[in-house]
Amino acid sequence: MIWIVDSFTTHLFLQETTCDLDVPIKVEIEFQLKGRTVPASSLTKKAYYNRPRLIKESRSKTPEELDRLIELTVARAIRRHLGQQGLALENASPPPRK
Repeated sequence: MIWIVDSFTTHLFLQETTCDLDVPIKVEIEFQLKGRTVPASSLTKKAYYNRPRLIKESRSKTPEELDRLIELTVARAIRRHLGQQGLALENASPPPRK
């Protein structure tokens, strides 16, 4: 049983009426590796981004909607990142669609 710690950066792009927002998100993940699969129950994640600035600059979405968008973006980025490493996330439902 091997435990892996990894980090990467992804982005959330939002189109507002007055401007386009590009929100960089640093993602740190830790997971157990079994062969080429990652048990979903072993995956922990942390996402770092400037939430106060995002809330201030996004006038069309509530803080709760922004939190959901960040979670969705991070979930998709984790799947993509693991896939690029040749790994599969097992026993996980796909992230919800907008």
